[in-house]
Amino acid sequence: MTDRPWQGQLDLGDRWAVWSGSIGHSVPHRHLAAQLVLAETPVSVHDGLGRPHTARAVLIDPLVLHRLEPHDQARQVYIEAVAPSAEAVARLAKLRPLPDLVILSSPNPRLQAWRRVLTDPDAPRPPPLPDSLQRSLVVVDSRLVDGPVPLATAARAADLSPERYRHLFVEAMGLPFRRYLLWRRVEQAVAALTRGDDVTTAAHAAGFADAAHFARTLKAMFGVTATQIPL
Repeated sequence: MTDRPWQGQLDLGDRWAVWSGSIGHSVPHRHLAAQLVLAETPVSVHDGLGRPHTARAVLIDPLVLHRLEPHDQARQVYIEAVAPSAEAVARLAKLRPLPDLVILSSPNPRLQAWRRVLTDPDAPRPPPLPDSLQRSLVVVDSRLVDGPVPLATAARAADLSPERYRHLFVEAMGLPFRRYLLWRRVEQAVAALTRGDDVTTAAHAAGFADAAHFARTLKAMFGVTATQIPL
């Protein structure tokens, strides 16, 4: 049986993306983006235990394992919810999902993006990121093209010891530094693909050793290969 292809358009912004079109074949995966899937007819998604959930609006918290079933036409919104840009926050504020919805929620309160934004606005919000951590994230983004950014480099930008920075990062962000770093590199590589770069060039632009490393990472995070992304 032939895998169903993805057909549609991918629009990228500052830490957000919108996919409009059909949902093709994928494998179970997890990513750092908060994901919203909207469709006129019910969409099916399997959670980390393989249980199916069906609704016209599917909300998936960051780092929640899932797999979408193929669907003819849907709109998927991806927002980086852990350290969102102002543009991403504005887009979140405008989202109003259909009443028929299902949420695959994170067990980590800091990663329960959809509960805070759409379903329970009175839920306690995590404190803002410390200034030292925000400074380090700017440095991390500026160094991604050179390859994996050492934790020591990020710690120096925050004026902290590597060990203190490691603990602060997990406490404030809800995930380890290395996982966040890998996510940002995938974002950069996908952006390069949409600009017309080939897979090898896009991989190198985001600091991956080669196209194979990028391909493995992309499949683990999004459940698809680079060749499945219509450009």
